[in-house]
Amino acid sequence: MDRSTQSPPPAATGPIVVATDFSAAADVAVERAAQLARTLDSELIVLHVFNDGVWRTLMNVFDVGQWRGPEPALLAREQLSRRVAGLAAGGLRVRAECLTGSAAGEIAAFAATARARLLVVGQRGENAIDELVLGSTALKLLGRVDVPVLLARTPGAADYARVLVATDYSECSRRLAQALPGLLPSARCVLFNAYVVPYEGRMRLAGASDAEIESFRERERERAESGMAAFVANLAGSAAGRCERRLAYGFPASAILEQAVTMDADLIAIGRHGGSVAEERLLGSVTQNVLN
Repeated sequence: MDRSTQSPPPAATGPIVVATDFSAAADVAVERAAQLARTLDSELIVLHVFNDGVWRTLMNVFDVGQWRGPEPALLAREQLSRRVAGLAAGGLRVRAECLTGSAAGEIAAFAATARARLLVVGQRGENAIDELVLGSTALKLLGRVDVPVLLARTPGAADYARVLVATDYSECSRRLAQALPGLLPSARCVLFNAYVVPYEGRMRLAGASDAEIESFRERERERAESGMAAFVANLAGSAAGRCERRLAYGFPASAILEQAVTMDADLIAIGRHGGSVAEERLLGSVTQNVLN
């Protein structure tokens, strides 16, 4: 979830920030963020970014002068206030923030300024077509923020009980595993690594036998086991003792999803390496494949 191994850790006592555009997907994110805020006794900030550029486009395309009703920016603020008032009535420490500009940029800047411990977003925004063409706000945020990002896909009926923590033993993965106990104190975590034999297909084309391929697989498994042991040894505090360890052979994204089904995971936690969104579109990444 982090751009750089040099980034500071998330604020342990900072607020939870949830972004909303008032869509159904955003409502799911707000519900999940509120649930986590109650569990962690954390302040919740519900953030809306009003894109006046979209409104100006509508004015140019349609005869909006004939439309009746309040100004869209005012309507958005009123809707945000009602949403926050409903959450506050349930006993949450919650406040609203409304900004103007590009969603991803403003959300990322606000999360940094607020020293958020967690940023929660929905699966897709109001305009699903734009998100398919241009890339989702969630994916854009992963390239801009230095705090964990939760992509909420289903309504939060219960706490996250089973969490699959994908790791490649990098510093980014270590920081993710280290942060989870503070965010999900009651979750059962499974540390998972998927390993492969590089160029196995070409080895077979070159005439390698099944026995030879199997020996290479066994060698890679031994390396994965050693890597897992070293990774856990570098985890501090409760993060080390509360995690089960699992390994599997296969392409990482597919293996992660298969393991999530096998253990009936409520959440997949995965670290993100550096690189621009453009690079991820061109080259692909495990994180992006799992998100999709």
